[in-house]
Amino acid sequence: MHFEGEFRVPGRPEDVIHRFADVQRMASCMPGAALDTQDEDGAWHGGLLVTFGPKKIKFKGKVLVFTDLAAYTGTVNGRGAADMRAARVEVKLKYSLHAAPNATPPETVVALVSDAELTGVLADFARTGGQAFAKVLMEEFSRRAQAEFSKDLAAIPVPEQTATRGPDQPAASPPAMPAQRPPEPTAISATGLLWAVLKDKMAGWFRFLGFGRPR
Repeated sequence: MHFEGEFRVPGRPEDVIHRFADVQRMASCMPGAALDTQDEDGAWHGGLLVTFGPKKIKFKGKVLVFTDLAAYTGTVNGRGAADMRAARVEVKLKYSLHAAPNATPPETVVALVSDAELTGVLADFARTGGQAFAKVLMEEFSRRAQAEFSKDLAAIPVPEQTATRGPDQPAASPPAMPAQRPPEPTAISATGLLWAVLKDKMAGWFRFLGFGRPR
């Protein structure tokens, strides 16, 4: 299954590429994804949690990420399997970054090219709704990445006002922030994604029939 797409995130490419190099941070933007340990060769062990109504299915596998900081490009190669009618998936993804023209504040365009091989019960799904599913998943990832990267912009320090204090009086230390545990990954709702896929297909049918976008 071949897929190409692009989306935008806030920031310049030279900053965004470093954020993409933070594998654990980027994994938190992927619905249902979680990373565990890293091998000596750099490969990460992890999983992807998907819900089908009340039932939860977890794909377990490995992912290897390479980032070219100078070229603003990267690759993600992963494979996983679930105990569900021999469901297996192997994905090879390439991305490149470039500055969005005339964007104020600066934005970066992320262009994706991926090829996925799905076997078992997933093979039929890839032939019928795989493209639309990948589009919806990319849109959800981009929404989360935009929200995540916006935190960096909001965290830019504001110049402090000069306070009057005695010559022997030490400067006040900022209050310590309590340590926070990383949030648990939210499972991908297959029902929700399939509904989004259906709406996308319906929109295409309406445009084909000349009625514009459905309301």
